[in-house]
Amino acid sequence: MLGKIRGFTHFYATLSALLLSAVFMTIVTVFGSFLIDLAPAVRLALFTVGQLILTAIAIWIMRKLEVFDINDFKFKGMGKGLLLAWFGIVYVIISFFIARAQIPDNSFIVPAFFYLLIVVVHPFIGTGLYEEVLFRGLVLKLMLKKTGFTKRGVVYACVISSVFFGLVHISNIIAGAPVLPTVTQIIHASATGFFFAVIYLRTRKLLITILFHGLLNLSVQIFNAIVSPEVLMQNAEIQAEPDIISFIANTAFIALPVLIAGLILLRKVKPKV
Repeated sequence: MLGKIRGFTHFYATLSALLLSAVFMTIVTVFGSFLIDLAPAVRLALFTVGQLILTAIAIWIMRKLEVFDINDFKFKGMGKGLLLAWFGIVYVIISFFIARAQIPDNSFIVPAFFYLLIVVVHPFIGTGLYEEVLFRGLVLKLMLKKTGFTKRGVVYACVISSVFFGLVHISNIIAGAPVLPTVTQIIHASATGFFFAVIYLRTRKLLITILFHGLLNLSVQIFNAIVSPEVLMQNAEIQAEPDIISFIANTAFIALPVLIAGLILLRKVKPKV
């Protein structure tokens, strides 16, 4: 039975990657919908636990499909990886200051300690860990196992895995999010996913992409704990219905730099004979 599953995922690698992405992200979306009425700290804590469980399942699948590598989670070589991904650090800093500029100075509050702790930890051990294991650890490797580590195979695997990573965010529309901001998020996630895929191939460390993914999410989500909910809701309403010009400008501004950085770094990925 296991041999048949391996054969199917190898022969239909793209279809298998799409199905795995859809199933895992659907579970997250449905699980999150059941937590919507809970207190923010409890909701985020339970959501993190759910993501950790799914991460464990994804790692189990990686083992069964023979794409798991323990070196992905070792700290050795982290310094070199951080130097290679220096643009990620700059991008995180810029993201933080853009988010900060949208918050009035009189909107900050004294945060509840437990909620602040969960908000800080969740991007790393929750979303960052879960999505990197799923999309860079499982989907990207599954594609590479099919395409091979040639130049064309690497490009194909990076593009497909990042597009899937972007498309799963369409679930936000199902959850009631406005269409245009969600489309921006899909494009941004695809570009960022491409950058993360290339960084992984350059460093062979999932820990690097988990770190940057967590920092990028934290640069925006930290304000959920230190800004009054009323102001956050007002900002969400303001951004809910952008005009088409603003939509195009915002999408290009946040997606193009990270996509270009990924393309530049991709040139340094050495194909294997």
